[in-house]
Amino acid sequence: MIVPLYAPVVEIYVVWHPLDHQGKDIAEALQARFRGDRFTGMLDGVVDVYERSAGLHGESSAPRSIPLPGTGSPGAEYVVIVPLLGAQWMRAAETSGDPWHDYALHIRQAWETRRSQSKVGVFPLLMADAPLVGELERLMGCIQRFGEPGGPQPEDIQDTRLRDLSQAIAQLVHGNDSRLTVFISHTRHGEHAPNGIIDRVRRSVRDTRLAEWIDYHSLMPGSDSLRELVDRAADGIMLAVRTDEYASRHWCQREVLTAKRAGVPVVVLDALSVGDRRGSFLLDHVPQLCVGSVTDDTTERTIRRALNLLVDEYLNRVLWRSRLRTLAAHPGLQVDWWAPQPPEPATLTTWITGWLADARRSGHPIADSRPRIVHPGPPLGKDEMQVLDEIAIIGGIRSGLDITTVELLAARGG
Repeated sequence: MIVPLYAPVVEIYVVWHPLDHQGKDIAEALQARFRGDRFTGMLDGVVDVYERSAGLHGESSAPRSIPLPGTGSPGAEYVVIVPLLGAQWMRAAETSGDPWHDYALHIRQAWETRRSQSKVGVFPLLMADAPLVGELERLMGCIQRFGEPGGPQPEDIQDTRLRDLSQAIAQLVHGNDSRLTVFISHTRHGEHAPNGIIDRVRRSVRDTRLAEWIDYHSLMPGSDSLRELVDRAADGIMLAVRTDEYASRHWCQREVLTAKRAGVPVVVLDALSVGDRRGSFLLDHVPQLCVGSVTDDTTERTIRRALNLLVDEYLNRVLWRSRLRTLAAHPGLQVDWWAPQPPEPATLTTWITGWLADARRSGHPIADSRPRIVHPGPPLGKDEMQVLDEIAIIGGIRSGLDITTVELLAARGG
């Protein structure tokens, strides 16, 4: 049985004129980003990155063409083209019939196909210090560029580029052009919170292409913030700002639990000052970053790292949903729950309740069943698995759970 676990979801083609030497460095940074450990939880190759710079037939020719979805070429479901616009490409494009002029024209035509087919994304990046001009400006100027600082706060340009591209790819695959929304979960109680941490978070969000959502500014009177969170889960991410009193606040716990169960990616920004005597297991099993020193530079850099991580988590979630459209329909894969993240008590108990109810309605034998749960990597530890098995046994699933990752499922052959 052939199990379709290795097919790429997204192929990224980075294009630059070979005499625009900065292009190679940018392409290598993108390869490191998307071939690194951020997006390998669903097997290597879920995102592939290719270069298009060297001429196919020598120095005076254009690179190999880019295979687009729907043209008969085997490949990924989505194709992302990243034209790196530099001075040499601008110069070459001024000559009609020049191979690089025609290559730019083909990219423009690929972008125009988005009106009828949303499987292709074109996201240009301006490399030159001078503005985009001439024929290349005519061909590419109408396409929204990425990686350009959006606010007055200093940020490493590489971080801006990588976050913007991750967000653009996620929105392409998700099929949503609206801005990704950051739900800021926090408490206004407590005397030891680092000075102005929420204001700093909000300023950092405003300097990105992200939208912010914070209860006391974003809700109409009488609105239900938890309902709003669930309704907007598909295009939302949560930054939980953990100050000294955060873990003990009922409403903060409820927001994190709701986000987890709704499939909203969560990152905890640890802004403890004196310390947290209570803690909460609901804040576990998610990425956490520590603000540490409350000096401006350190705090701002950490907040931006948290936002970048949230965008990556969102892209991972979107890629997972896209991959499931293929996997869930495969008759040879017997999986009871394709979990979007490694299961934990907060999410497992909800799933078990629903699974037991469905099994009873259908007359499926519960006691002898061993439900299979598959999630993106990395795999759970042995002790974590034991605790989850104990929860299942208490719920009446006497054989426990078969919890595995996509990688291990592929190794088994399904």
